[in-house]
This record gives sequence, structure tokens and C-alpha cells, in this order.
Amino acid sequence: MSVVKGKLVKMEVVQVGEYEFTKQDIIGHGAFAMVYKGRKRRNPSQSVAVKVVTKKGIQKASEILVKEIKILRELTALHHTNLVAMHDCMDSPAYVYVVME
Repeated sequence: MSVVKGKLVKMEVVQVGEYEFTKQDIIGHGAFAMVYKGRKRRNPSQSVAVKVVTKKGIQKASEILVKEIKILRELTALHHTNLVAMHDCMDSPAYVYVVME
């Protein structure tokens, strides 16, 4: 629950594997995706970014998404401090979830 302008609001927590986020914690958005601030459920102090890509109308962009995930996996394998690491990638019937640092 959260207080917004004096009203008590129930925040929907979305669980993705071992991570979770609320739809109120938006970091950014693009044509096919929203990025939310999330956290690891077992270690709530570990913040992550969860990119939620909608599969609806994404056929043209699906190749780009596959390439992006491949590049993120390769960059994560480098373990460089200046590169964003991908923690996990999952999909559901409606969305693809990419969990990053």
C-alpha cells in the first residue's frame, strides 16, 4: 500500500521469476517496452531494472529483440564494471521480461 495525495493506493506487485516490481516504478519507456525499477525477492536491497516487452504487434521487432538479448548475454559474460549486466530473461504468453542491473 502507498499513500498518494492523501489516498491509500494498493500497488500491484508483478513477480517475474525471482524478481518483482510495481507498475508505479517506471524508469522509462519506448515503442515496444516499459522499464521498471524492481528488486530481487530474496534480497530486496538488490535493485534491478526490468524491461517488459509486449509481444503484441512485435513481429517486425522480434529479430531486434533477439539480437539485443544476445548482445546483453555477451556483454554480461565480460564482467566489466562499466557495462550493464543482464541477470535473467523470461517470457510469458504476452510479454518478454529482461532483468538487468
